[in-house]
Amino acid sequence: MPAPARPQARLAAAFFGAAALSIALAVVPYGRYALYPFALLATWAHEMGHGLAALLVGGSFSHLELYPDLGGVAYSRHGGGLRGVVVSAGGLLGPALLGGLVVVLGARQATARRVLLGLGLALVASLVLWVRNPFGMVSVAALAAATLALARWGAETPRLVVTQLIGIQLCLGSLASFDYMFTKGFERGGKLMASDTQAIAEVLLLPYWVWGALIAGLSLLILAGAFWLAWVRPSRPAA
Repeated sequence: MPAPARPQARLAAAFFGAAALSIALAVVPYGRYALYPFALLATWAHEMGHGLAALLVGGSFSHLELYPDLGGVAYSRHGGGLRGVVVSAGGLLGPALLGGLVVVLGARQATARRVLLGLGLALVASLVLWVRNPFGMVSVAALAAATLALARWGAETPRLVVTQLIGIQLCLGSLASFDYMFTKGFERGGKLMASDTQAIAEVLLLPYWVWGALIAGLSLLILAGAFWLAWVRPSRPAA
């Protein structure tokens, strides 16, 4: 006997509701304050992307810091060269990659809870292993507590909507740093530092704005691909 049809319309409504909420909160008065936790989560994903990429290429990841202005820094060593390119790209693409996974894996009522649980545990692990400054520790602890509480006690529909909202905001978080992708350098602590795209350009020769355009385009492709995998492909009739 075939399984009953999945409530696709209800699930898709959750995704589009989350998308509409993302747009509305960005333009209504004080709506950006509601988006602040999501932007902070994207900063965390950016810095974790740097650190984990450093470990991936055989380097080290000492710790990371997050700041109230949504800035952050990951302290890592990687040896430079092509390894440095991977580490720089890891931070730029970190929010989009995590967001795409959250959109796809959290697109069903049965899996949204597990995605929230996994994200909450990842936040706790990073807090124990790498987050070291006071603001970062408090904010990551708060994000972890909220995520785990929703996974444990949230109703099915709110869990699904919030999961999709997190995924969308993470993907958009990569694009929120659009100006940074097209910046050659920035000032931190009175020192001029190269941006991630400039760090890539110094190794791969093409100008930083070329790499900024490629990474911005790839971030959009990740969001579009996640939407297709989560919501378009499942609704297509079997051949």
